[in-house]
Amino acid sequence: MARRSWWPGARPEQLVLVQNFNAKIGGYATALGLLPAEISAINDLCDTFVGVVNATDQRRASMQSMVAWRDEILFGEPEGGPAPEPPAFPAVTFPAATLGTVPQFFSVRDRIVSAKGYTLAIGEDLGIVGPEMSQLNPDNVAPSLKPTTSAGYWVNLSGSMQGMDAMRVEYAPKGGNFTTVAFLTNTPGGFQITPANPNQPEMGHIRAVFIKKNAEFGNYSADYPVTVS
Repeated sequence: MARRSWWPGARPEQLVLVQNFNAKIGGYATALGLLPAEISAINDLCDTFVGVVNATDQRRASMQSMVAWRDEILFGEPEGGPAPEPPAFPAVTFPAATLGTVPQFFSVRDRIVSAKGYTLAIGEDLGIVGPEMSQLNPDNVAPSLKPTTSAGYWVNLSGSMQGMDAMRVEYAPKGGNFTTVAFLTNTPGGFQITPANPNQPEMGHIRAVFIKKNAEFGNYSADYPVTVS
């Protein structure tokens, strides 16, 4: 039976895969013929991926707090009242990173699956073999998304494409109707919302449906509340 790609499209799923791989690769050193120095280098590579992804997510969360602080200063009440202190960005210790961490990880994966002692069971345990593909039932398919917002009325979506060609994203302002705002062929991906009142924060909802062979496939996702500014 055919298998899906082993490398997920969504960053959170990639993070889980690398963390699982990092925790288990040492246990297969003998079977795969990997020397202690090679295991150490692989661990460093995985730590780099995990470190920079987590650092970025932490800074993104801090930036969202900064946007809320900005809006409180600009529009908060009572007028003339004392301003709150700005949020502090967390101190981040970056790992010793080298460029091309993901291609390097792909190369490690290729070496492992070519090793004499490699087995399918090892690949599945390390997460470097894609799941078997089965016939999808549209009744059971819907996007599962994680929306985040950033300055400039941007919405960023992460979540698995589940092997689909694209995803149509719709937005509805509070009390309004859904309209198409983006077509994504990969995740994570982002798009900009045009607010009803420029320069004002706006609350609304995001939803999406998959596209396969130029037609809708499956069900709409849940409605996800967002506040853009």
